[in-house]
Amino acid sequence: MLAKKANDPLLKFWTLLSKQEQQNLTLQIKQINRTLLDQQIALINPSKSVDSFIEPFKDYAFAGNEKLQLKGKQLLQNGKMGCIVLAGGQGTRLCFEGPKGLFPVSVIKHKSLFQLLAEKTVAASKQVNFPLSLAIMTSPKNDQATKQFFVENDYWGLSKGQISFFCQSTLPLLNAEGSLFLETKSRIAEGPNGNGHCLHDFYQSGLYDVWKQRGIEYINIILVDNPLADPFDAELLGFHHQQKAEITIKCTEKHEPQEKVGILVKENHRVKVIEYSELPDQHKNASEANGRLQYCCANLSLFCFSMSFIENTLPNHPFLPLHKAWKAAKFVNEQGVTTLSSHPIAWKFETFIFDWLQYSKKVFALLYPRHHCFAPLKNFQGNDSLESVQKALIYREKEILKSITGLEPSSNLIELAADFYYPTADLLNKWKNRLAKTLYVEP
Repeated sequence: MLAKKANDPLLKFWTLLSKQEQQNLTLQIKQINRTLLDQQIALINPSKSVDSFIEPFKDYAFAGNEKLQLKGKQLLQNGKMGCIVLAGGQGTRLCFEGPKGLFPVSVIKHKSLFQLLAEKTVAASKQVNFPLSLAIMTSPKNDQATKQFFVENDYWGLSKGQISFFCQSTLPLLNAEGSLFLETKSRIAEGPNGNGHCLHDFYQSGLYDVWKQRGIEYINIILVDNPLADPFDAELLGFHHQQKAEITIKCTEKHEPQEKVGILVKENHRVKVIEYSELPDQHKNASEANGRLQYCCANLSLFCFSMSFIENTLPNHPFLPLHKAWKAAKFVNEQGVTTLSSHPIAWKFETFIFDWLQYSKKVFALLYPRHHCFAPLKNFQGNDSLESVQKALIYREKEILKSITGLEPSSNLIELAADFYYPTADLLNKWKNRLAKTLYVEP
């Protein structure tokens, strides 16, 4: 055990705990992975940086290929793609209590992020006449509330066989001295381990085997707080299949050298996403003869993985690289009361999904117009707020409706049912040369 001595800080309140609380704390201590803990402790102490050689990532193409869209739809008709939604976060930064996926975002009907995703899955399934599979990654803090929300809303038309849930793992927090500490009298402080471990959690939950038995060969991974993310992108799937890719990143083109976005690069001949601040100025401004930036692939956290890559790679890489952040945290004070610190007191550790790129030699990117696929909801106000998200939804949905009807929408305020994102032949025929007469447009 990590805590053996009577005066160990983790056992400070031991005699005050009930038998059940003592058992829970003992179990939590036993479950801490010593190898990972050593990795966390080592990360706190700065190590010498390793020289790296950075060069542009060039294995990309631009979206808009109808043949690839058709190929992707054929693959979807055969049930070859499932979608994982990363939804472990809370709505704290949105001043919203509860799982972030419960946050209402749509303009007219005020549908939640989860409802939009569920209805898109239903619509995509209808378009290809196949019950497509959706998996929601929750966290220990929001797992129960998320599942209950789906039950209360009858899964928005999804069959129970289509929808699955699995829970994100956690990592212990460390204090300034690099030690474990208590959040309550009977619980060690922990935090979510980031989105990078989602493939491990998905695999270990048993869902990987279930999906493999269903014939699923590709997994689309999206974030719950991006309502323009396409859970079943036919062109992305068609492109991924054509390239025989292990990982395809759905990106957008970076136009401004100083734009603060993560960039896809090759570092020491391996594909990697680096932060804007990590790219030297001479690279930021470098451009091709046609004027396009050499480092032009902006990361949107949208990924397509081959199931075979997951199966072959996971056993060799049980732990991804950790990233640390100095944060405020809950702790138990001398009186045994849990308190949220007013300033940073703890190291939190996360893994990032883009760190899987370094383990693949078959990585490609498909670049989309930003307004087609990216409207992140991160803040209560300002950039990436509900206001900016709703503007993006209105703009995109007016564009979709115009492409179907051939007519300019008559209203500046509009919301589309999910069916318009995945139109069937009947819907296309019905809405050709037809104007919408309501703000909420149904098939």
